[in-house]
This record gives sequence, C-alpha cells and structure tokens, in this order.
Amino acid sequence: MSLALVTGLVGCASTSTNSDGGALSGPDLTPTGTPIVIGADLDTTGPAASYNLQTQAGIKLAVAQINRAGGVLDRPLRLAEQNSESDPAKAPTAYNGMINDKAVAAIGYVTVGIPSVKSLVQDAKMLTIAAGSTSDALVTTAPADYLYSLLPTAPSYVEAMCGAFESVGAKKIAIFHDDAPGVVGLVASYDTLFKKSCLPEGFVGKESAPLTAADFTAPVARIAAAKPDAILTVSVGGTFQAQSESAFAQALPKTPRFAIGAFDGQPDSWKTAQPGALNGLVVIHPVTSDNPRTVQLQEDLRAFSGDTNLSVSQTHALGYDSVKLIALAIEKAGTVDNPDALNTAFQEIKGYQPTFGQAAFTLSFGADKHIAADSSCGLAFAVFGKENTLTGSWADYQPTC
Repeated sequence: MSLALVTGLVGCASTSTNSDGGALSGPDLTPTGTPIVIGADLDTTGPAASYNLQTQAGIKLAVAQINRAGGVLDRPLRLAEQNSESDPAKAPTAYNGMINDKAVAAIGYVTVGIPSVKSLVQDAKMLTIAAGSTSDALVTTAPADYLYSLLPTAPSYVEAMCGAFESVGAKKIAIFHDDAPGVVGLVASYDTLFKKSCLPEGFVGKESAPLTAADFTAPVARIAAAKPDAILTVSVGGTFQAQSESAFAQALPKTPRFAIGAFDGQPDSWKTAQPGALNGLVVIHPVTSDNPRTVQLQEDLRAFSGDTNLSVSQTHALGYDSVKLIALAIEKAGTVDNPDALNTAFQEIKGYQPTFGQAAFTLSFGADKHIAADSSCGLAFAVFGKENTLTGSWADYQPTC
C-alpha cells in the first residue's frame, strides 16, 4: 500500500545512527541507568517468521525511540528476545527465558495462549500483551489477570466479513485454514460466531492443511465440490497462503476469495504466488493512509531500517504499540518492582491512539477490559490486483466506526 508522505518533526532536531544502525531524529538522551527488560517471543524462525520479523522491527523502533528520548523512569529499555518457533512444546522454555531475564512485561504471539504459557505468565505476574490475538477467550478465560490483547476480536471480524459477503451476494461460504495453534482455536470460534451472525447453516465446506504443506490439490478439490459462493482463508500467511490461493485461483477462478490473517502485510510471500493468482483477493488490512499515525510509523520505519520501499503492516504496528503501551504503564506506575502496581497502571490506560486501524480507533484497558479495542473500526478491507500486490481499499464494502 502506498502511503502519503508526512511532514518531519517540528524543530531543528539532529539525525544520527542508533545501535541497531537505524536513523533517529532528535538529540540522544539515552539514560545510563539499569535497563528495564521487556521480553518478546518473536518466532523469528518457523512458520510464523514472516510476520514476526515485522513485529520485531516495530518493537525495536519503539525501544530505540523511547531510549533516545530519555528512556522510562530515567532508565533505558532492553529487549530480551526468545523464539518458540510457533511450537507449543517450545513455548514454556521461551517464556521461562523471559522470566529468568527478569522481564517486567512481555509481548507474545502464536503460542501465548497455550495453557502452560498462561499459567507461567500468571504465576510470574508478568504483564503480557497477546499482540496478534483476535480471540476473546484468550484474555477472558482464567488464568488471565496479566494478559491483554490489542486487536478487535473474533466477533468484530465476523461482523466485518458478514458485511463483505453480503456486498457480493455470497451466502454459501467455505473456510480453509492452516494448523497453527492460534488459527485452529480461532476457526473453532468462527463456527459458532458465523452461524449466529450470517451463516445459520454454517460453512458449506471446511478444510485445513499443515503449515508446511506444498500440495493443496485434495482440500481445494473438496471445497470446489461444495460449490461455495465465496472462500474464506484463515492463516498466518506466508507461502502457505500464497500457494493455496494459487490453487483456489486455478480451481475456482470466478469465486470471490477473502482472507483473515497476516498475509496482507507479507509482500515477500505475495511473490511466491502464481502470476495473477491473488487478483481479486480481499483481505482485512488494518493499516490505512487515513490514519496519520500509520503514515508516521511508515516513515519512521523506513528511516530506521534504511528500506525506502518498506510498506507498514499491522504486525509492525502491533509490535510498536505494544512497547509504547508498556512504557506508558511503567511511567504511570512509577516503578517496575511491583508487578501488581504495574498491572493496575496498565488497566488505567484509556483512549490510546494506536498506529493501526482507522483514524478514530482507540484502545483502552480496565480491570474487566483486557480486550483493548474500543470499537470495530480497527478493521478495514483492501484488495489485490493483477500484479499480486495490494491496490488499495476495497470499494465494495468497509466497516464503519
């Protein structure tokens, strides 16, 4: 997506290179006190690596900006990274690693919701953001006193998708998904939510394949046999989605296709699809040039990474906003030595304006509000064109604030 340029920072701030090699504006006020550790399970290898690397970039930018501006409580932030490789069996080791590193808060993705991890977070009283979660149950089912999510959750996604299906006259929907743990749980919730909302008879076809699959002939053929009016793919993206979309484009070239997941922000993965295979694919793409904060984030990421062609994605924004929210809570609490005080301070954050979603979208927390999204306007639709790239907003339908 092409985003408009915005004006630079006000004043005559200097520009220099930080320790990660990126350019940052303003005087370097990085404090020299004992670092405050923030943990992150980034899954930078494994099936979710394509979007976790974007999350990592957003996190590192936020840490660098905060440190350069004076840190938090006159102390620098330090990122303690772990990598569970999206493998539930490796997740406890990753989270124990962050706990052993004395992380006061953490950012998690694919495996953050498994029972063993939730118990570790609870026992350690480690404030944790499930940055990519759209599951209500993840942060509302005990133990979850210290666990929070940022995105609109599954009911909002279902509401948006039902509006999209209606706009193209689709009533018979087939669903296809990968076997990532978070995706499997999400699809299970969709079974109930779509029946309540707009598909009283449920999905006409439901198929899945392993994230490592290379041949989609069989599941695509079974979906084609169900003769759906539209196809919904739920996936972590990557080559899985690129190749499965190629198979659907060949088997059902005239059937509208929709997607929920991270594929909208994975341009390297788009290149692995067959030529023209993504044409017409409609995706939820919650970064828009109508949000000035998104525009600024893209400019900052381009300067920090040195990649002048970088297109900001939701996963960049989620990593960035997660760090900013944690830092805000630490400032409010005035300490990192009392986890309950930090958790209470986090719950006092109201009306935070994130770098994703539509311009009016905000995030708020509370003792009984661990799902931060204040409305459904954190969602927007975009469409792919013949060159297998996003061409902009989908004209047929958009969620409203």
